[in-house]
Amino acid sequence: MIPTSDLFDQTVMTALLDNDPVVQEYRTFFSLLDWPVVDHWQAQRSTRGRPAHPESAYLKAFLIRIHRKFIYASELRHFLMTHPLLILELGFRLVLDPTAAYGFNIEKTLPSRFWFSQKLRHLDQDLLQSLLHATVTALQAEIPGLAVCRREQSRTHVMCEMSTPVLAVHNTNTLCASS
Repeated sequence: MIPTSDLFDQTVMTALLDNDPVVQEYRTFFSLLDWPVVDHWQAQRSTRGRPAHPESAYLKAFLIRIHRKFIYASELRHFLMTHPLLILELGFRLVLDPTAAYGFNIEKTLPSRFWFSQKLRHLDQDLLQSLLHATVTALQAEIPGLAVCRREQSRTHVMCEMSTPVLAVHNTNTLCASS
């Protein structure tokens, strides 16, 4: 959703999104992942009560946290607050405010530092594993022999080995990426 603001109309907002280097960097990165797995998982969950932020928005934010090497949720939140166009790209539910520069209240839209931490602690490991597994499987279909993905029986763990990076999901609620 692209909000309307008193300062920027939707055409300008779209142009800003399309030309922001930080948005473009993460748009390119996120396009490599198989997000329909997350959409399917989200559709299976209850929709009672106040609408929550999409799970994909949190997952993308946590991937940014890893990429930027942020240790604390407060660092992630501060980074997102200084990049409001990235908040739009991640898909957080916006608290609209047409008087705000970007058409939404940044402070009220973003989860608190505490809630980011809680969400990470209680992140569904099966969902994250499914996302990475589906992504690697799709890559293997496109480029045979590119990657090997295995599940270890001894613990909740998926390791995807590629020619350059290694992505792993551990049962400690962390996503590891190394090259």
